[in-house]
Amino acid sequence: MNTLRKRSLIHVGILLATGLLIAACGGDTKPEPSATATVAAQAAAPTIVATAPVPTSTSVAPSTLANPTTAIITATAALSPTNNVTVAAASNPGEPCPQEVDLDLAGYPDLQAKMGCPLELANFDPIAFNEFGPGPNFDRFMLWISNENKIYVLQPDKTWQTYDDTWKEGEPTYTCNPLKGEPKSPPLPRRGFNKIWCTVPKLQEVMGTTVLEERQCQHAVLQRFQQGRLLGCYEDATIRYIRLLDNGTWDTELTR
Repeated sequence: MNTLRKRSLIHVGILLATGLLIAACGGDTKPEPSATATVAAQAAAPTIVATAPVPTSTSVAPSTLANPTTAIITATAALSPTNNVTVAAASNPGEPCPQEVDLDLAGYPDLQAKMGCPLELANFDPIAFNEFGPGPNFDRFMLWISNENKIYVLQPDKTWQTYDDTWKEGEPTYTCNPLKGEPKSPPLPRRGFNKIWCTVPKLQEVMGTTVLEERQCQHAVLQRFQQGRLLGCYEDATIRYIRLLDNGTWDTELTR
């Protein structure tokens, strides 16, 4: 009897141990969903990382903003030259100019008020001129500015135009002679002046003929200012000042 009881107790013990083992095994399998949840959470992490580039797409905004900034800089740079040619000094004659006026032009009346500040050093290359029309107070001229190789036509309406001097040594002194008399100067202009006079339509009617022969200034000084250029043409005891303004007009003043 005791033996049967012992066997029964042993059998019950085995059953209990087996149940505990099964419960333990079942406990190990239950965390699998948690592991799955963990995997899901880890899978979600790349999703969050994947959404991180969204600011990258919004980073296009700074690049688009960069273009207006560049445009503003370009526009400012484009405005710099205009700022360099302001006539502030002309409206404030008492203020000193960064560039000095050449002394050969200092005798021109109200120079700074009329011309503004000088923009560059004066040029002393040869300049030839010829008066046209009736004198002695001539109201039309031709100028040959040697360093530019151009001819400036100063018309009686106080406007001026410029032409390339295409006349070359060896060409006829007189390209045309509409007067049908002996070709001489005066009354005809000659060389480059005559070629312009002959070839530009209606210029003969506007300018008329000459009463003096063309000649060079004995001393010429030409300087650029904020308003245009000022020429001082020294001849004997006189100085003829000619303003070639940037607005396309001109005037002259003769001093003795």
